[in-house]
Amino acid sequence: MANTLITPSWVTKETARGYVNNLKFAANINRSYSSQFRQNGAKVGATVDVRMPVRFVANHGQAFVQQNILESSVPVTLNDQINVGMGWSSAEGTTDVDMVRDRYVAPAADSLANAVDVAALSTVYLDVYSSVGTPGTTPSTTLTYLQAGVKLTDQSAPMDGRCAVLDPLAMATIANSSATLFNPSSAISANYRNGQFSGPQLGIDKWAYDQNIQSRTTGSSDAATPLVNGANQTGSVLITDGWASSASTLQKGDIFTLAGVNSVNPQSYSDTGRLQQFVATATTTSSGVDMATLPISPSIVTSGPLQNVTNSPANDAVITVLGMTSPSGGTMTATTSPQSLLFHPDAFTLASADLVTPGGGAKSSFVRSKQFGISIRWVEQYSIMDDSNPSRFDVLIGAATLQARLACRIEG
Repeated sequence: MANTLITPSWVTKETARGYVNNLKFAANINRSYSSQFRQNGAKVGATVDVRMPVRFVANHGQAFVQQNILESSVPVTLNDQINVGMGWSSAEGTTDVDMVRDRYVAPAADSLANAVDVAALSTVYLDVYSSVGTPGTTPSTTLTYLQAGVKLTDQSAPMDGRCAVLDPLAMATIANSSATLFNPSSAISANYRNGQFSGPQLGIDKWAYDQNIQSRTTGSSDAATPLVNGANQTGSVLITDGWASSASTLQKGDIFTLAGVNSVNPQSYSDTGRLQQFVATATTTSSGVDMATLPISPSIVTSGPLQNVTNSPANDAVITVLGMTSPSGGTMTATTSPQSLLFHPDAFTLASADLVTPGGGAKSSFVRSKQFGISIRWVEQYSIMDDSNPSRFDVLIGAATLQARLACRIEG
């Protein structure tokens, strides 16, 4: 075939195609908010506040009850610029199209996609306070994933669009253990060929495995029965005691429940009958038996349109930490687990914006996708010193958790 001149716009479009195809987690979360960053010359640190849906309480009877409008927002910051740099000589600048795609464009797209995927996952997964499974144990039955679906349903997550992104071992395990459950036989065959579910299964629309799934290590404690220290506590800080006299540590991301504190459905405000899970938002170590200021999410809210629990915990309510051997006198060993996720796309967002157009004689172009919410800049500049063309791909991104209630971690 005839040689084709490699222009910046051609390379950028080819890279964008590969970039989108290689995203796993990041491709399945909300990217509609990227339009708020749609500006020429966005800078690292640019922030917008994304408004969250307003919640109201329905009243019974004919009497008019005026409610305050409580708006909340989540800041999304473009805080991560990621680039891939390369270069070729003038002689190499005109070459076979397929060779360029295979040798340069595809590897660049892979690198960008993996870096974006890791950045997005590592930013948001510790915000998720719902969890199923056992730390250090790969789920091997469908029940674990069905229970994760219950968590989302309890929190009014839409049924349509739910996505599971699993670490490769978790995907292989569940695909193998459940292969005989599904018909027609062609679907079973596809599951075996792909090593993953080939379509909707278990109330989940999309399944993907992702080598970028993050692992975390739980805290540790000697034998203890941690308790709530003081009744009627609300808000984002919990005062506790009852920890081991030797230091006990809850790592950021550790999940726990409080005896007698159930979750409520955010639409009907009815008791789900199941304990609300909370997550430690910062690593905290006890001083003796006390852990005076344990930061938690979600905040304990017992009434009003933002109510999320049936009641505040009683004094001496038992705290059960995921990974402890028992609620009373249990121990906890630091255990590392991959953190697979089941989520609705509106749980998280990934924003991207146009970087500044460089000067100094550099050639540049952008590829922008409204559908996928990405903006990739390609820059090339001739170097007279060695007759080369240094060039680079850049993306400017920011990820954030919008509604943690729409996601559930799956311990592996």
